[in-house]
Amino acid sequence: MNIIKLQRADSDKPNTNESTGQKIANAAIRWLGTPYQNNAMVRGVGVDCAYLLVAAVVESGLMPKDKLNIEDYSNEWHLHHSEEKYLKYVEQVADKVDLENDILEIGDFLLYQFGRCISHGAIYIGNGLVIHAFVDYGVIFSKLEDVIFNDSRGRSRLRAVYRFRKEVTP
Repeated sequence: MNIIKLQRADSDKPNTNESTGQKIANAAIRWLGTPYQNNAMVRGVGVDCAYLLVAAVVESGLMPKDKLNIEDYSNEWHLHHSEEKYLKYVEQVADKVDLENDILEIGDFLLYQFGRCISHGAIYIGNGLVIHAFVDYGVIFSKLEDVIFNDSRGRSRLRAVYRFRKEVTP
C-alpha cells in the first residue's frame, strides 16, 4: 500500500466561499494522522472510516452532530452479515452518483466492499486521491488505484459513489 503524505489543513473553521465538496474534503484533511479506532470520532485520538465521513460533514458545518444516530457495530460485521448497514447511513445524507453520466467531484464518498457488504468509505479530495481511516494506519491519503481498493483478483472493490446532499433527510 502506498501511503501519501500531504500537509494537514491548519484552520478548524470552514471557509464560507468553498463548495460543499471542498468543505467536506478540507474538514476530513484535518483528521489526517488520527489513529484508527472502531466506533470512535475524536480527532487526534481515534476514528474509523464511517465516522470519518460523519466528522467531515459535521465539522464542515453542513450537518449537526446528532443528525445521524449510528448504532454500535463490530469491525467484523462485513465478514458475517450481508445487511448494508454502512450504506443505510450514507443514503440518509447523500445521493448516489451515476459515474456513467457524471464525474467524480471533490467531497464525494467512495464506498468499497470488503467481505459480504459495503464496509469501507473514503472521501475524494481531488487529483486522484482519497482520504480514509484504515485499520493499522489511521487516517491516510491513498491513490484511487491503490492496491488496497482491489480484491485478490485485482478487481475494484468500489461499489458506489455518493454525494452529500445539501438538505439532509431524517
